[in-house]
Amino acid sequence: MKIQFSHFSRAIATLFVLFYLSAGVLGDTVKLKNGSVIKGKVVSYGQGEFTIILDLGSSTRRSTSRMIIASEDIESIEFDSAEPSQTASRTEQPRETVREASAPPPQVAAPVPETVAPPPTATVAPEERTGSPSSSPLPVVAEKEIRVAAAADWTSTEIRIVKGQRIVIEASGDVDLGGAQRSGPNGIPRTDSRKLMANRPTGALIAVIGDDNDNFVFVGKETDFTATNSGILFLSINEGDLRDNSGSFIARVKVLGMK
Repeated sequence: MKIQFSHFSRAIATLFVLFYLSAGVLGDTVKLKNGSVIKGKVVSYGQGEFTIILDLGSSTRRSTSRMIIASEDIESIEFDSAEPSQTASRTEQPRETVREASAPPPQVAAPVPETVAPPPTATVAPEERTGSPSSSPLPVVAEKEIRVAAAADWTSTEIRIVKGQRIVIEASGDVDLGGAQRSGPNGIPRTDSRKLMANRPTGALIAVIGDDNDNFVFVGKETDFTATNSGILFLSINEGDLRDNSGSFIARVKVLGMK
């Protein structure tokens, strides 16, 4: 089945795609308006975006990747029939320091599709540390270890977050803040009128979702919160002047599903 987006309204296209997602698809061909062709598995559609699972590995060791493509960038989608499958969670868009990124989606040629995890469930209160996940485990959407340089403005995790997803971060290591001052992820009581989170310790690990957003999140040694907006997850040091810093924290990031 092939859908030409120039011939359908957004509402009709949404219903059509959800019908095919419920029946399961495999080996789908997505043609973009810029001439690129992507092969993979279309697993979900929402908020005007398609989620596609790509297989980037060999037959002996398989590695997968998710791609999010806006419907307005798609010329057509051709579906291949397969056994019913479940839909997967979504992830959002990249950021650079404090400016909105507008680069087109990455081009990936002809990967092999793979089955995907069940849809996400449950949420927790935003920006509040709540400890370990509940007794009913949520599916893991993404998991990554990031080195956060103390002298860098913002470090991109390259993980695209969707509003409502649950984020768990654990951090370790220590950094040099200059002036013979060292700090762990929880920070130190040092006066700094220019730091981004004025009421949090200097040198602590902090986070933000999206590149046009001042809704900073205190991470410290560990945190567990629900995303209140969508975008790429970034990590940094809570200090006004990073130029004399050295060292880095190690942050282990896990993104869980949502209802």
